[in-house]
Amino acid sequence: MCLERDCPADGTDRRDFVVGGAAGLIAWAAGGGPAFGRDEKQPPTRVLDDPAVRHGKVTFKHNGKETFGGYLARPMADGVYPGVLVIAGNKITEEYIPNTCAALAVAGFVGLAPDVFHMIPEAARTNEEYAKYAGEYTELNRLDDVQVGVSYLRAQPFVSPGGLGVVGFCRGGRDAMLFAARSREVDAVVAFHPAPMAERELDRLVVPVQVHHGTADGAVPHKHTQELERVLWGKKRPVEVFLYEKLDHGFLAYTRPFYAPEAAQLAWKRTTGFLGQHLKKG
Repeated sequence: MCLERDCPADGTDRRDFVVGGAAGLIAWAAGGGPAFGRDEKQPPTRVLDDPAVRHGKVTFKHNGKETFGGYLARPMADGVYPGVLVIAGNKITEEYIPNTCAALAVAGFVGLAPDVFHMIPEAARTNEEYAKYAGEYTELNRLDDVQVGVSYLRAQPFVSPGGLGVVGFCRGGRDAMLFAARSREVDAVVAFHPAPMAERELDRLVVPVQVHHGTADGAVPHKHTQELERVLWGKKRPVEVFLYEKLDHGFLAYTRPFYAPEAAQLAWKRTTGFLGQHLKKG
């Protein structure tokens, strides 16, 4: 599940940092306008209103039946674009996850965030409620859900038949690397403040990896990323790590209290540049 401050605690949902909450998210997803008030200054990394992007909820089907869903964004212009999976560490209704998909579309990708926590209702607010609804839903179940997202992307005519990228946050950053280690579909991974990895879990991770981590992260200490870098270099695997001085967990997310606009813009420029370098567009 989510880790520490990525989880709701003491009855307060971290998603409450979204202006307008879940209701606002539903409004703009349906074309009803942004979740932010008109008089409020937009975060510089928010692109959900970009006219060059089309985005919205999607539902995955199996044997003709609806299963669970996700959020997809793609460039408005016709064409074929590389696909990128976005793996969240929490419910995808927190606005920065759809925004991440939209930001990928702005950069010339198709972004899809499978709802890997679909078993948890929106009403859940505490760690205890999360645990209750998650039950025995394991890490392997989440990775299976990511594969469902891959299959969905592969079926879309606007997605390139080439390799895919994966971007993950917190627990989703760990899931991104685990998935890349088990799938031949993935050509590049970007992880933001990922949950710790055991060395044996990295044995089959051979694709290029980029990691972003704040040195003041109170949820996942950046020493874990430094160890990850050491292990991957030891295995002669391509990896690059960017540390952001004095920044805390979730500095990319404008829905979080530790959002750092300048660092977020820099990290995203590095992310899209890295994905563009490793993903084929044809």
